[in-house]
Amino acid sequence: METILHGKRTLFFTVALAVLISVTSVGGLSLGTLYVREAPDWAIQCIGQDIIDLALLVPTLLISLLCMRRGMKPALFVWLGATIYTGYTFFIYSFSVHFNQFFLVYCAVLGLSVYATITTIVATDLQALTGWFDEQRSLRLASTFLFMLAVLFCLLWLEEIVPATLRNDIPLPLKNAGLPTNPVHVLDLSLLLPGFIIVSVLLRKKHPYGYLFAPVFIAFAALMDVTIGALMVIMALKGLPASIPMVGAFAVLAVISVLIFAGLVKRTPD
Repeated sequence: METILHGKRTLFFTVALAVLISVTSVGGLSLGTLYVREAPDWAIQCIGQDIIDLALLVPTLLISLLCMRRGMKPALFVWLGATIYTGYTFFIYSFSVHFNQFFLVYCAVLGLSVYATITTIVATDLQALTGWFDEQRSLRLASTFLFMLAVLFCLLWLEEIVPATLRNDIPLPLKNAGLPTNPVHVLDLSLLLPGFIIVSVLLRKKHPYGYLFAPVFIAFAALMDVTIGALMVIMALKGLPASIPMVGAFAVLAVISVLIFAGLVKRTPD
């Protein structure tokens, strides 16, 4: 496990991702024509995501790498949560933002984040990782939290999708964004939320993959909760409809995610 915490692989991936993400974010914020082909709602969300990438994602990658190299094992879970978040975000950039000057950079970040995640997971000694956790502690809270997150977001997205499907119409947020489909719905309903449920079950059974992916997914959830809340604030500041109570709800979810993550890994030895 020391090779993962201190290896050149994580250093290379982190530096490469931090540099390329910074390039796309600064470009998106400084080039006024980058999102000119997007619908106004979607363009504002793209700009908001650029702000979040620069202010939240890049520091998370760099700080978690620094903590890993100092031997802080919980930082590995934060780093993997950030690489999965990066892949999620740049899948959306690559497939749902009109072709622009940074298309190749979007593809590079997407590929790097996927391979960073896969190669690190493959190199992880699962038996050693299981030993990081106190097997006498109850894992029920973290397991239940992941399951409830999956159910909550599934219901949230189905509330948009099902009525529009029954009316043979398009959900209003999708109309406003000017997209053929919502990439968040695609990623969440097909991959992420089922993954949350599977990991919830594995963690309750104390399976090695449950120990690995539960804190990773909870770290990812914290990043995503902050992102959704921040995007709502940015949209409101730009005069677009946004629910302030929902901003508060996602802020609370982010805090809960951080607390549950801390509780899950607090006895992980350095």
